[in-house]
Amino acid sequence: MTWITEPERRTPVVGEVDLLVCGGGFAGVSAAVCAARLGAKVMLLEKYGFLGGLVTSALVITTPPLDNGINLEIGGRLKERGVYVPCRHSGEESEWLGMHAIDPEFIKYEFIHMLQESRVDFLFHVYIAGTIMEGQRIRGIVLESKAGRQAVLARMVVDATGDADIAAFAGAPFRLLKKPMTLMFNMAGVDIPRVLAEMGNWGNLRRVVKEAIDRGALPFDLGIEREFGAPGVHAEKLVYEGEINVWSGNLMNMDGTDPKDLTRAEVITREHAMRLARFLKENIPGFENSRIEMTSTQAGVRATRQIIGMASPSGEEVQKSIFPDTVVKPYAYRSMRLPYGSILPQKVENLLVAGRCLSAEEEILGQLRLIPVCSATGQAAGTAAALALDRGKSPSEIKIEEIQDVLRAQGMDLGLPG
Repeated sequence: MTWITEPERRTPVVGEVDLLVCGGGFAGVSAAVCAARLGAKVMLLEKYGFLGGLVTSALVITTPPLDNGINLEIGGRLKERGVYVPCRHSGEESEWLGMHAIDPEFIKYEFIHMLQESRVDFLFHVYIAGTIMEGQRIRGIVLESKAGRQAVLARMVVDATGDADIAAFAGAPFRLLKKPMTLMFNMAGVDIPRVLAEMGNWGNLRRVVKEAIDRGALPFDLGIEREFGAPGVHAEKLVYEGEINVWSGNLMNMDGTDPKDLTRAEVITREHAMRLARFLKENIPGFENSRIEMTSTQAGVRATRQIIGMASPSGEEVQKSIFPDTVVKPYAYRSMRLPYGSILPQKVENLLVAGRCLSAEEEILGQLRLIPVCSATGQAAGTAAALALDRGKSPSEIKIEEIQDVLRAQGMDLGLPG
């Protein structure tokens, strides 16, 4: 590789805050709001011109219920607007029991209001380029934008980038995973009862598509494996009549931190989505009047960097254990929990993580990247950060009982005995 040496330069500081939250998805917004409500001066950074993370940028818009902690508040806000509804098929429950559809446009709108109500400062259209370190503490974050190179200084940081960007820049240990990527798209004008009468249920869509590829009815000369995996090709009914959300298959073995792989993924998955939509329109009864309403802003990346935190629970532990240091319980109706150590990186004193880049064993990560988990980890990280700031300590020094008491006061049922 050829290298260049850049000249030394002065970087303007555009903000100094108590807590800097990096990433404006469900995890980041939850962290920022919960910390600000506890009195911290908070700024949130986001690379797009809107909030919501992969929900709004990748159209991941079906979710298990939002029914515990800050999830309950978010779900209630959306329900009041009629944009958070159970996925139903002609009056019957979705095959994914309890799954709900949400309107991504109202996520963008409502999340801005949540930040403003909590007096969180935020910057859109900024890309994080590095950390400013003092020993094992982060002093600030370096940004790149249309305005050039800038910096924000902070006493505490929450990494809600999804890719553990801050943790990696700061020198925290992590591992890199290559999970399937998928381009999501919405179709309108679908006669859903007729489609389901033909196919039986949305779960059969993968079989229909695979058979079409095998017999040559759906060209798949994309230079990739014909691997659909799970969930692979799938669809679900959305909030509005005749509108469905389509998973357009899986693209395997891509590195979501490599811009070359990401570029290739965008090209291939978009081609696949267009071919799939055309095939459905021309071959499946009920799709005759359908059209692509929108494709996602980016291909959906399921996993990249995962921190190696102070704890890394197994799938069985996450599903069945009652951790004494439980700070995350995403669902009121399920026993799933996470310990505090899952959001505490190693080797960086003033950093917490929230969202899919948390620390856990690989077999459970597919369930830990879902929307309610991201929000719940954000709530825990933001709360712990605010308490640490208030007491002048690092997050690892805060008594777990203090964090748990505040989380309970915020409406999170941790499911702990007593």
